[in-house]
Amino acid sequence: MEKLSYQDVKKQSIAVFNQFGEKTWKPFAKENSKLLNRRDANELRNCGNGKVLLSIAYGASLEDHAEIIKKYRDRVDIICSDKAFKPLVEHGITPDYVMLCDCNILWPKWGPEDIDTSNIKMIATPYANVAWTRRWKGPIYFYCNRDAIGSEKVFSEIMGQSTRVVPASSNVSNAQVVFMTGMDEFSRISFAGYDKILLTGYDYSWRPEGNYYAWSNPKPKRYYMRHKLVRDINQQLCYTSENLVFSARWLAHYLGAWNFNAINCSGRGLLECRQGDLEKELKCIRPEYGARIRYALGHVENAQKVLNSAAAMYNLAREEMYYGSR
Repeated sequence: MEKLSYQDVKKQSIAVFNQFGEKTWKPFAKENSKLLNRRDANELRNCGNGKVLLSIAYGASLEDHAEIIKKYRDRVDIICSDKAFKPLVEHGITPDYVMLCDCNILWPKWGPEDIDTSNIKMIATPYANVAWTRRWKGPIYFYCNRDAIGSEKVFSEIMGQSTRVVPASSNVSNAQVVFMTGMDEFSRISFAGYDKILLTGYDYSWRPEGNYYAWSNPKPKRYYMRHKLVRDINQQLCYTSENLVFSARWLAHYLGAWNFNAINCSGRGLLECRQGDLEKELKCIRPEYGARIRYALGHVENAQKVLNSAAAMYNLAREEMYYGSR
């Protein structure tokens, strides 16, 4: 798959900002900046130490894996896209995180009315649809996208200069990976620290005889989005759109550039990266090892604090001795 150029990315960013920026994004950001359940996204740094993250997009391959996910639910943290949230809950899977990026994701069409969100964390752009953020009971962590046109400067001014900034990705499912890793030209240290990220539902396409989304086949969308007939990673014919091809290329480039431990377990689709079988990956996870890792890391962090304190006392004593002898 051909790699993206800077001009490709900039052209996409300009088109989207011209469509939504002044009319919708800025008004939504101003309201979201005042929410009482808003939290600092930097609180999630290292939240995945010793754990595995299952990142769920809304491609039709998710249907193949729902029962497997329920079987091994207690072994992973789950983050899902906004549109996947409602069908996941309806199929007995409650995520730990929901990613909301789009101002056009409607409630209650995509958001379940009868679920208590108090224990579910939302990760959102400043311009996330306020119909969701007003109703959300759990903590909301806002972040800004650093893109080719510098829109992060606009939204950091609205949300506050301490708002976390991450590399801009091309759609919500890609943003799930980018937020939790945050690798760029300034840092190659994974932000959340997950040992592994498993992907499912990352299809960027749909089969001629299959659903467009998991458990859903919206018409006429599956027809007017049908820009190309291509072969997927299994050499099976599938339909896709220009935007979906762009997003698949974008994530493949990101995963290849930073080479962290991400495995595409979708089993189909257009994403060209390391492939794996979801059940095999989940089956080999040992949560007790993760608990031991986090326990040991806690001791390391405490020891570092003691070391820093002792070093400060040592330096202060030397300064007092030096200046006191003059």
